[in-house]
Amino acid sequence: MKKALKSAKKSIEELLKVLGDTEEELNDLDKAIEKTHEKVSECEEKVLKITTEMRKLERQIHKKLNKIAKVKKLILKTDNPRKLEMYEKEYDQLVEELNTLENRYQSLHEQYEDLVLKEEKALEKAMKLEEKAAKIARHQNRSIMKVQQAIGELGGKLAGA
Repeated sequence: MKKALKSAKKSIEELLKVLGDTEEELNDLDKAIEKTHEKVSECEEKVLKITTEMRKLERQIHKKLNKIAKVKKLILKTDNPRKLEMYEKEYDQLVEELNTLENRYQSLHEQYEDLVLKEEKALEKAMKLEEKAAKIARHQNRSIMKVQQAIGELGGKLAGA
């Protein structure tokens, strides 16, 4: 009976120690997981804004390309030197605007790729933290089960005494 009491006492002391340590660690992990999910959300919002802006730029680029094609046709069809000069100036201006749009699009695309990588890393980090929290919770549950088993054995011995 003394052995059972000592075993129960030891199990309860271990449980209290484990519970104290693991609760603090779980709280820290929960905070870290929350911060990581916030980073993911921020990245998702930025990605959404960038993709919207990229779609707008794609439409603008498409329109510029259509205008350039029309001006090219006009240049090829015209016989008037003054009109030719005017169309060439317009063509040069449109090409310049197109280059500006394409550069902006490329810049946004690079930002998009960086954000996606950042988001993936944050998700991986969150998964690792959640996995660690699950391991700690399992350890906590095993400790509780050991104490319950020790209490059950003690109860059985007390009932038998």
